[in-house]
Amino acid sequence: MINVRVLATSSSRPCHQASDRTVDNSYQRKKTIEMTAARTPGYQAILQRLQDDIAAKALLPGQLVPSHRAMAKACGVSTATVTRAYNEAIRQGLLTPLQGKGTCVAGQMHHGATTSASFADLHNLATNAPTVPRHLNSSVVLHDAFTRLAGGQVQALLARSDQTHELPHHVEQVTAWFSSLGIPSDQGAAFITPGAQAALLVALRTVASGGAAIACEPLINSGLRAAADFVGARLVPVACDDEGPLPDALITAIEKHGVRTVYASPTSSNPLALHWGVARRREIAELATQRRLWIVEDDDYLPLDPNAMPLCSLAPERTLVLLGLSKITGFMMRTGFAWVPHALAEDYRRHLRAAVWMTSPILAEVATHWLASGVLGQWIEARRSEAAEHQSLAMRALGRHGYRGPTYGTHGWLPLSLPWDAERFMHFAQRHGVAVTPGTEFRLPRRRSGDSVQGVRISLCSTQSTQEFHVALGGLATLLDEGPQTDC
Repeated sequence: MINVRVLATSSSRPCHQASDRTVDNSYQRKKTIEMTAARTPGYQAILQRLQDDIAAKALLPGQLVPSHRAMAKACGVSTATVTRAYNEAIRQGLLTPLQGKGTCVAGQMHHGATTSASFADLHNLATNAPTVPRHLNSSVVLHDAFTRLAGGQVQALLARSDQTHELPHHVEQVTAWFSSLGIPSDQGAAFITPGAQAALLVALRTVASGGAAIACEPLINSGLRAAADFVGARLVPVACDDEGPLPDALITAIEKHGVRTVYASPTSSNPLALHWGVARRREIAELATQRRLWIVEDDDYLPLDPNAMPLCSLAPERTLVLLGLSKITGFMMRTGFAWVPHALAEDYRRHLRAAVWMTSPILAEVATHWLASGVLGQWIEARRSEAAEHQSLAMRALGRHGYRGPTYGTHGWLPLSLPWDAERFMHFAQRHGVAVTPGTEFRLPRRRSGDSVQGVRISLCSTQSTQEFHVALGGLATLLDEGPQTDC
């Protein structure tokens, strides 16, 4: 059973009359509604409460709902969970974003104001879930893979008597792939997991559970936050420059907060799209070796970088490497891989068994066949080509405003300065027909708003066509060039 406490404003003041402050500051009186739901994911519970309150007219058209952060605090969930619930409510036409003011109940507004487009009508540059690369005939690739399975491979897998462990030929193929990426595979063990998130969860359980402190960038992805919460680890933000985390800031975190683990995405961090320089990688690797830190190198973009230098090649005895296929193939292939130093291999294996037991041998067979046959190489080239094309378009449209992103990356970072802040820009972008993700969604829970890096993440490979992506960029460029315009 989970208890969800949802804040709803008791005022029916329309959102077009609200100030630019959050709901918490706009209204003095609130009511707290408590809901109990059995086996219901947090976002569904929030969505159901919104549906019920709107149907019962407890929330009226034009009335502001709590901010993402206020709702997350009230419900005891992450802001990512609230964002998912609100986006679904927008898609269903229940809520609508209003520029500079927040999110309010959809429908006819007081005094004739109108709502903005539903989420389904927006050009989606918010979701970092790449579609299948358009430069690849994926239907042929998938047909071949499953035809091969249907032709007898499944029966061969089912006939095995050792189905409680990874199959040796799967591990051998993953190990060979790791070697091709510059990972010193002879100094560790390879594992196959049901997605990179599972690999991360097991890695943190292995090296950072029970209140351990993990150093990370100032803005973090929701997967790290969820995994750290699950194992009871503390996340400690470390200042960065364009080359990656600052070594002096990491030393301060070690001495002040007892950091023993560093979370790293050195090829293209999410959301800041930082690509760590070679010198910075060496500095962090040396620190890890000297201070006996563990590095969790969570680097889905490593296979996409033709000039990659993995951190584990610099500190193999202190680094765990996590990779996934979803940034390459799209989210249909939820298969992940881990490389773990020999000293931690048995602990990692034990925690993996406890968490997921094992990866489906059928999915492992498809993934490792693609590795061995060169099919995954075709996926990688197709993704690189599409990402490079979209990064070039993004730089042309937004480069003068400070946009950055590596040529092979599927997202980029757009920094903002006054008169913009992240949430205000997000709402204005929605009025221009474009969905982006504000940097505030990646902020650590207990940080003050003034500490946040102001900017938005732009996802490059989630639209249905390059033409749609081009149109969306044009809307953002116009918004930045013209600045915020009042709508009342």
